[in-house]
Amino acid sequence: MRSRAAVDPLSPRSFALWFGVLAPPLAWGIHLVLGDLIFELGCSPGAGGAGILGLSLEAWALIETVVAGLITVAAGAMALAAWRHLRATSNGTGWNRAHAMALAGMGSAFVYVALIAYGSLAPVFLNRCSTSL
Repeated sequence: MRSRAAVDPLSPRSFALWFGVLAPPLAWGIHLVLGDLIFELGCSPGAGGAGILGLSLEAWALIETVVAGLITVAAGAMALAAWRHLRATSNGTGWNRAHAMALAGMGSAFVYVALIAYGSLAPVFLNRCSTSL
């Protein structure tokens, strides 16, 4: 019963709907924190700007950006799948809630994938490990 409730978009425990709504802002927040942390740690005087665990700082920034983007796109795809499933049914309050969550998940994924992509431009155009004037 518990696993069926997680799959059914009409259930208040639907994993697809909750993941679609919550994963994009969480992925963006983690991307924001890790993006700064990578360069903060890598550019510290003790690290010497060489990299972290054998990879360059740019490689780490690219990896965490791609992972955050994939999580956000997956959340949007799950919300889209739930929304498509809901189009065929209509049963009152549960349907209204699920439909709103599916739309919010799709919109949230669109906005946050754009923010993640925009945030990935800083390491490309800015000099790493440089001091300000």
